[in-house]
Amino acid sequence: MKGKFSLVLVLALLAACAGKEQSDLREALLAKLQDDSDLKDYNLDPGEIADCVVNDLTDDLPGFPGDPRRKQYLTAYARFYSVKGSGDFEKVAEEYKDLFGSVKAAHQAALRMTDYIMTCMGQAIERSGPTER
Repeated sequence: MKGKFSLVLVLALLAACAGKEQSDLREALLAKLQDDSDLKDYNLDPGEIADCVVNDLTDDLPGFPGDPRRKQYLTAYARFYSVKGSGDFEKVAEEYKDLFGSVKAAHQAALRMTDYIMTCMGQAIERSGPTER
């Protein structure tokens, strides 16, 4: 019984450690989504979309909750989404090339963010039902 309790406690602590990185990613997403015209057109909550993206992306990360690589991935995604211009993006992609395997793979990872956002927006639109524009 003690062993099971200890395991649950360790897993809870590991999950809590990932919270900061998830929060950073959520804030980066939220900053960009606040001004998204599609979200405004469909009256979608940017916070709901950001939460959905973070949850879906976290579910798809390699490893297990608490794995140090997951923290690195979450930090990388937050940086990808926070860059201001293409020159800055190239620097960030170069910085994370080892994590993703290459600069090209880092670019592809950053582009997957768009897929997550579009999927989450689609789900939110479906939940909200028909809207008048």
